[in-house]
Amino acid sequence: MSRSRRKHSRTSFDGETRPRRLVAFVAVLLVAAVTLAGLEMGLRVAMPGWNEYFSGRFMTQISYPGYPNTSLGRPGFDGYFSQNNGDFRSHIHINEFGLRNDESVAAADGRVWVLGDSFSFGWGVERDETYTALLARFLDRPTYNIASPGSGVCAWQTLTARMPKDARPLAVVVGLTVENRVGPMDCAAEARLAAGAVQEEPRALGVTALKMYMTEHLALYNFFTVVLKRIDLAAVVLEKLGVINDARLVDFHNTTPETLMSGLSSTATELVRLRAMLPPDTPFVVAVIPTRFEVRDDLGFHRDLRLGVEAEMAKQGIDYVDMIDVFKAAGHDATSFPHDGHWTPRGHAIAARAIADWMIGHGKTPG
Repeated sequence: MSRSRRKHSRTSFDGETRPRRLVAFVAVLLVAAVTLAGLEMGLRVAMPGWNEYFSGRFMTQISYPGYPNTSLGRPGFDGYFSQNNGDFRSHIHINEFGLRNDESVAAADGRVWVLGDSFSFGWGVERDETYTALLARFLDRPTYNIASPGSGVCAWQTLTARMPKDARPLAVVVGLTVENRVGPMDCAAEARLAAGAVQEEPRALGVTALKMYMTEHLALYNFFTVVLKRIDLAAVVLEKLGVINDARLVDFHNTTPETLMSGLSSTATELVRLRAMLPPDTPFVVAVIPTRFEVRDDLGFHRDLRLGVEAEMAKQGIDYVDMIDVFKAAGHDATSFPHDGHWTPRGHAIAARAIADWMIGHGKTPG
């Protein structure tokens, strides 16, 4: 056979093979897609709580005229929230006003209000295990929870402003989480931003956004996440790859220690403005929630951050409860979930007892 004929034969063979390979590749993709879709549907039936791991089911974002935007509960939500590493599964009920209370917002009148973020909301525990609920028992005064996960001091001004004008608190307790609620802040600037006076730069989608999307929409992703996170070796590998966060590592939440320390005065100033929104002479106390890194590891920076914000609050006339001693005495592992970092029921009980004892001892018992 001549060289030209051999070349022609090889070309003909390749020309016939390429379409076959393409068809085979498409067939494999179709089989994989059908298999994954079948697994997804099967898991949704076999694992009816597959979407309990997505906090967006019970949380949303709202705007309120003249104030910064804030996170808030989804009105009427009644269901469960689970941590995929097995730390907790808790029932969440949100009332018609977007708050974690069984009673309507009208019941807030004449009660002790508790403001704060996820710690005060009761992330991971039942409502009657929160320090808000336990505080009512220790003070012998009814309480009302107006805390919201992900919120900070400026958002607490918003949450206070939107409360009914005829609702007056007996007292206000503010849970200030040192780990991520202390730092530079300007609530008036945040309010202008919320009103559109300043436009935020568009945010690029990243790994966190992708994980949140899959947590919300894919039972298959949640299944494998649950399984892998509960296998110690797999969890270590995922931490090394950066897929999941190691709760033992210090996280400065996209800022620096120097920046955090520079914001101590503004934190206290905005707390003063929050207090000024309340009826005159309303007992007002800040419960200082120490960082897990100070409770567990006694890290000096976190101690300085706590002491610094307390000094600024004292300078500006804000009463506060320092809870570091009671939490160090109990120990981090006994008061916090192992992977999540929020308080267990015992942590909430310790906090409620410390706050109540301080209020009673300093004559701040309302009513």
